Amino acid sequence: MIRKATENDLSRIAEMIVVNYRMNFFQFFHNESFYFSELNVFDVAKDFDADALKNTYVYDDGVVKGMILVNGDELVKLYVEPQFQSCGIGAALLGYAVKELKITWLWALEYNKRGIAFYKRNGFKLTGERFIEDEWVPLLKLSLTSDMSLRKMSKDSPDKEILDRINETAFAEEQITSIDDLFASDKGDLDILGIYHMDKLIGFFSVRRYKSLAYLGYFAIAPEHRCKGYGSRTFNLLKDYYGDKQIVIEIESIHEECDNPENRIRRRNFYLNNGMVSTGWYLYYDDVELEVICSDKDFRKDEFEEITEQIHSLYYDFVPELYRKNI
Repeated sequence: MIRKATENDLSRIAEMIVVNYRMNFFQFFHNESFYFSELNVFDVAKDFDADALKNTYVYDDGVVKGMILVNGDELVKLYVEPQFQSCGIGAALLGYAVKELKITWLWALEYNKRGIAFYKRNGFKLTGERFIEDEWVPLLKLSLTSDMSLRKMSKDSPDKEILDRINETAFAEEQITSIDDLFASDKGDLDILGIYHMDKLIGFFSVRRYKSLAYLGYFAIAPEHRCKGYGSRTFNLLKDYYGDKQIVIEIESIHEECDNPENRIRRRNFYLNNGMVSTGWYLYYDDVELEVICSDKDFRKDEFEEITEQIHSLYYDFVPELYRKNI
């Protein structure tokens, strides 16, 4: 969904820049002449030179909904069409800029508290540096921190009690498998990875390794730490942790008769916005239809069937049979 921008995107990029400038900055500077006359789509597109275009990327799911502009390791611009904000697009663009383009810092308008909060939620912190642009625009510098990490945990971990509490509060009662039972099922193929923020355990992943697969069974963030931008950051850490392994997960499918469709759509969008793709395969577990998604386009179906057969030997009620839908 994130690709390099082309000349055909210029008018759309310019439109997003103009709309965001007016919405985000006019309220602070109240310069009607600039924001509603001098600032226009035609001129912004015309002034967007070839060097800038080379360093611009867009979020495109059929409609271009967001953009980033980088310069070396600096994030120069990040804008999302207002109608599509709060859908994970900004976090996906920022995550791409950090992981793929290696950006580490940026300037943000001092008055833009919402934007600064967004960057803080996604791992940036204020450095204390302040710069006045054009003699009257105050900017603050933010730099990427390494405040989050994954740590492999054992049944003797000093944080085991916290791990148990997160597990018990993150899932519905009928979905809970105790941490002790998870450790007991380990045949040398299970990773319980603690998600740490500033040395504090805030969540965990449960992953089974098999050949070139990393099968994600559980992903939990403690309730008090949700909606703070940790999800995308930790999921990208997981992808880095397993390198070339294909991450596979099953999620509740979306269909006309399903309950809680909004939650299902939100969850699916989270994974798709963080680099996962639909395999087109489905299965049933406990009378619930699940969609299989993975971390690259070439689903390793044979290995997936082999690992689920192994899981069946541990949990006899798990009897997956893959199928495709007729559309």
